Amino acid sequence: MANNAERLCKRKRLGEKSLEEAEWKRAKIQNGTIVENVIRHNNQEQQKEVSIFTLNSESNHCAITHDQMCELINYAVLGEARTSSPSWCQIHRQKQLKGVAVIVLHGVSQMHFYRYYLQFKQLRKRFKCRLSMPPPPDDFLLRIFGTEKLPPQDCKGPKVNETPVVNGHCLVTENNSCGPPDLDNHPIIIKYGRKKQGLTSYLLSEEELTKNDYPVAGIPGSEGFVQSGCTTKVTDNSPLLGLDCEMCLTTKGNELTRVSIVNAEGYCVMDELVKPDNHILNYLTRFSGITWKMLLPVETKLQDVQAKLKKILPSDAVLVGHSLNNDLKALQMIHPNVIDTSLLFARDLGRRFKLKVLVQKVLGREIQTEVMVGHDPSEDARAALELAQYFITQGPKKVAKLNLENFQAKQTVGNGFTAQPEGRSHGERSSNHLNAICNGVNRFQGRTCLQCDSLLNKLCMGDQKAVLLGTKKAMKELIYQDAWHKIECGTDKEVVQRARTEIPVASLSLSHFTSYSEYIECHLQMKIHEGLLHEKMRQKLSEMCTVYAGPFCKDFCLKSVKRTFRNCGSISSISIITETYQPYVRIQYEVPESAHLAADTLNGSIVEGFLIKVQRPIKENMLDCDTVLKKLEKDITNQAVIYVSGIRQSLTKEDLSEKFSKFGHVEAVICLDDKIDAKPKDCFIKYGSPESALEAQTAMNGQEVKKRRFNVLRALTPYHLQTWAAQRSYTAVSPRTSDILPVDSRTFEIGEKLSQCEQELKNVMRTLDRRVGRLFKALTNNTLCMVLLPGTNSAHCSVPGLCLFEIKQDS
Repeated sequence: MANNAERLCKRKRLGEKSLEEAEWKRAKIQNGTIVENVIRHNNQEQQKEVSIFTLNSESNHCAITHDQMCELINYAVLGEARTSSPSWCQIHRQKQLKGVAVIVLHGVSQMHFYRYYLQFKQLRKRFKCRLSMPPPPDDFLLRIFGTEKLPPQDCKGPKVNETPVVNGHCLVTENNSCGPPDLDNHPIIIKYGRKKQGLTSYLLSEEELTKNDYPVAGIPGSEGFVQSGCTTKVTDNSPLLGLDCEMCLTTKGNELTRVSIVNAEGYCVMDELVKPDNHILNYLTRFSGITWKMLLPVETKLQDVQAKLKKILPSDAVLVGHSLNNDLKALQMIHPNVIDTSLLFARDLGRRFKLKVLVQKVLGREIQTEVMVGHDPSEDARAALELAQYFITQGPKKVAKLNLENFQAKQTVGNGFTAQPEGRSHGERSSNHLNAICNGVNRFQGRTCLQCDSLLNKLCMGDQKAVLLGTKKAMKELIYQDAWHKIECGTDKEVVQRARTEIPVASLSLSHFTSYSEYIECHLQMKIHEGLLHEKMRQKLSEMCTVYAGPFCKDFCLKSVKRTFRNCGSISSISIITETYQPYVRIQYEVPESAHLAADTLNGSIVEGFLIKVQRPIKENMLDCDTVLKKLEKDITNQAVIYVSGIRQSLTKEDLSEKFSKFGHVEAVICLDDKIDAKPKDCFIKYGSPESALEAQTAMNGQEVKKRRFNVLRALTPYHLQTWAAQRSYTAVSPRTSDILPVDSRTFEIGEKLSQCEQELKNVMRTLDRRVGRLFKALTNNTLCMVLLPGTNSAHCSVPGLCLFEIKQDS
């Protein structure tokens, strides 16, 4: 009995203990959940304050032009209120950006980056986005910042005691005014002539539609778009209808949320709210006027709007709008008959007036007032329609006489001098602005006043700081841009020291490193080495894409071997090696991934009845190949990219995107031969996250699709692979040895000097990389950092550059 009692007591104690443990575990789990929720909430709050840079799905994920770079810098610094957003990329939460830091490595090119890839540790580690740039023009930096380089002797603007010039225009005051422009040189007269014409004369041609990024049948980006059905020939009596749309930001980009159609009498015949198919990230209420409450009861979809539009539009309808290409893209419709008021009221240099400015000057009324929250699409559609009607009825000569350029300049100056900062008089502010702006270069073309809407002038007008740091050599290139706050440094090391304190307080900064170009100037033998460097890089890229396979018998079938190796990727060339005892085959692929795949999967396989060995070339420049490949595989730009070969040619890019999108959002499908009608043989697929790429690689490798087996591996080369592969085609003409060294110099002396230069050059690149890393570390969070490797463009060689982007965020 005693034992039983003891056992009962023990069980009771154990039960109480287990109960206490269970309660303690439950409390711990609950507390853990609370902590996780708090962390998740904090992360979400932090993400709301983080700016994100992304490329649009339809844009080129491989290369960038200097004009596109100028677009990005302008938008990142000024925002949507003062400039238009770039067409090729997006900056989500642009208002959170603290500034833009541009770093230029003078004389360094894309070829240098991959030649000394192992030395550029910081650039590989910190910058997720890399895009090729064309070889730089002489005014490379000036073009990026949207200005022209004008020698002082060419300036034909007013003298000291004449009417002051701001942004290329006479500063209009109560006592003076800028006279009307010479009509013969006016862009509207040049484009349309002086006489009145019917509306058919102002329709955009098919070439103009394509050039201005309108959806056109058969052009990339217009796949799946609906035809409006307006196929009747347009006459001067055809009906005009104004169109405007509002969009919101979703997981797929900008999507339609509202559409308005206004007829020729100004009556709104359609005003529909539209619910996007994808999850909304931002309603863009400030611009669209759309809120979540407005869309909550809406059930109308894009397909419904398209069907309704096809019923409403007459068969010969002419749509009128301001930058109408964006509206038609949002509608996913193709319409052939268009009048675009942003192009109708033509300006110099391809610039465009804002709709609000045109309505204010031409029609004499205000739209898009500050009282309203967001734009009213019916108001904008009606305004664009009335502008087109005014142009058609009054004629080009009357419009040219309005002198819209002068009106724009007057508005800009007025906006610049109205505000009075605390502690500073209005006169002092005006004087400072005039000095800062009028010190820049202004000029006139003939008698026509040429407006300069440069970023630097806009910064100056808005009391924002632009800092230029560099050596004396860097200052020479931007000597005529006095809007910069210039800090001249003796060395690149001093540039870094000064930049770390100056950049955080600047809206725009340019740090110019010249170590490499100075090194070349100091070493004559580098003139030889520069030419040989290109040749060495060309050879190394070629060898990385090459494998040797064999041995085979003497009468083997080359076509059968080619068919086997073609499954690993596109073959550039294939040849038989006969110098060996038994024949071998040399296969050169388009990209290194294919060669890596062939060496990994076909080595030790049986081809043509022979057990073959597949190996890479064993040469001096390939000794570090494995090291380079491992680093490339871990490269930050390749983590979300996979390489796919073994694709049947009947599969299109859309088919591939659909098959691989089940693992995550596919940002781009990039083919080697990226032409309009090209059928992909192998391609790179870029995902939104590394996890999606890894899942796709695991699931799809070895999968059979249409009797062809996919080979999938992690990308090794960057996804601007066109220029990486095309690098082999760039030729460099190196100077003759006799032009630099005496004819009787011995070969080994040249080789010894070049070898020494090669080692010194590695140190130069490593030092440049460390300096960029220190400067990047000093940036404040939410600063857009751009590192430019401009490339080279000379009589000896022409090599493209490389642009690296990243918005600084502490981990």
